[in-house]
Amino acid sequence: MESENSAFAFYAPKLYGEYCDVLGELFRNDPALSWNFSNSIFPAATINFGPHTVRFDHLDSANSAAGWCDIVAMGDYDFHKGGHLVLFDIKMVIAFPPGSHILIPSATMRHGNTPVQPHETRLGFTQYAAGGLFRWVENGCQTMKDAARWDPDLRARLDQEAPGRFEKLLHLYSKLDNVVSDRQTVFSKGP
Repeated sequence: MESENSAFAFYAPKLYGEYCDVLGELFRNDPALSWNFSNSIFPAATINFGPHTVRFDHLDSANSAAGWCDIVAMGDYDFHKGGHLVLFDIKMVIAFPPGSHILIPSATMRHGNTPVQPHETRLGFTQYAAGGLFRWVENGCQTMKDAARWDPDLRARLDQEAPGRFEKLLHLYSKLDNVVSDRQTVFSKGP
């Protein structure tokens, strides 16, 4: 699981930094919580046991809107004949051999995969972060309803910031020209 963390941090350093900050706050706020895996930034995981895992055109709408989802293909199948990853919005079909990883914004990019041959197996492993976790932390580690009841100033600030939320999320993505400087900025922060 080191590889998806490294790829995430390398290609989307500001977004990865946001995951570290927000999820770090979540886990500090509730000591009863524990990470699924000590070497993964993703707080949630799903295993599709197959034996012929096929996901049709879909969005993972409960995931963080700007967040990435790590998708891993597993099994024993001829990736030339099936098991392809399909990214519908950008009209791409990608050969996806067993063991392949990809990081995509699964809440906003429609995706799926093609079937494998009847005698083959295809399983899937995904890691992700639910958008509700980010909202929980943004709301002061409480529901929006509780924020409105117990902290009206926080609720007013959240309501005021809401129209700019999409723009804020877009800025978590690095432009190619800035990715090196973004890495330096994010990873030169002290503890």
